Amino acid sequence: MDLRLRLPDETHRRLRAVADESGNSLNAEILTAIEEHLERGQTSAVRAIARKVAERDAELLDRLSR
Repeated sequence: MDLRLRLPDETHRRLRAVADESGNSLNAEILTAIEEHLERGQTSAVRAIARKVAERDAELLDRLSR
């Protein structure tokens, strides 16, 4: 897929600096940032589901832990 991304100059400068420091291309650095962002989102979604299950089944979980 080909995607055009418009970034503020400051964001582009910061991304370029990080890419240069790590020896990555700008594209690779942007891809890494997007993947990390998506991973954090999935992790928070899993935590939210786990909290709901824990609240719903608190009594059962308490009995099972004895």
